[in-house]
Amino acid sequence: MVYFILGILILLFYLFMTPKSIRGTLDSVVLVILIVSIIVLTCLAVFQIFQLPSEFFVGALLAFVGYLALVDISRLPTELKKRK
Repeated sequence: MVYFILGILILLFYLFMTPKSIRGTLDSVVLVILIVSIIVLTCLAVFQIFQLPSEFFVGALLAFVGYLALVDISRLPTELKKRK
């Protein structure tokens, strides 16, 4: 909660008190901070996915194979061809 309040105070300072001359610099710094935070959070999310039980991955693989099987079944011809 403290970080949330500090973030709001920094945002209000940026909106109302920052001079126009350094606002461009702050924009680039904030953009870099946002990109780095997104990359770090994505890496942490990937690590959390790998901590899932192995049954989850086996189930996902079987669901994918089942989907491919259903696609193949739907492409089968419906009419029987007459043999000569």
